[in-house]
Amino acid sequence: MRDVARFALDQAVSSSSGGFNVTHPEGISFSGFLNECLAVMKSDGTPVWVDANVLAEHGVKQWTEPPLWRTHAGVWAVDSHRASEVGLRCRPIAETVRDTWKWWAEDGRPVDHPRWAEHGIAPEKEARILASL
Repeated sequence: MRDVARFALDQAVSSSSGGFNVTHPEGISFSGFLNECLAVMKSDGTPVWVDANVLAEHGVKQWTEPPLWRTHAGVWAVDSHRASEVGLRCRPIAETVRDTWKWWAEDGRPVDHPRWAEHGIAPEKEARILASL
């Protein structure tokens, strides 16, 4: 978010105009993101990759149960070239994860949201899915 905020502030005072897609210009895989999280937290956790059909069979809700899980064609095909051309710069994901974990560990708090309880997968549901593999 820090990178996007910096970009938005820079654009507010620039001569550029129009809309911008603001994704990481180099792209980041979800696997790479999770591996960085595990490394920064010094966790011995191991992600278990489950086929989308298995998740659908168990009634898993896209986007809100597993974070960022979407199967719709093209949902992650976002071109941020225009933003990069006018100054979008993104720090390495390891730095972002490290800074976020430090903030959280120092009693950082997420923004309250009225649908907070709708996000995440119930441990019992996750256990049933894993047991079915």
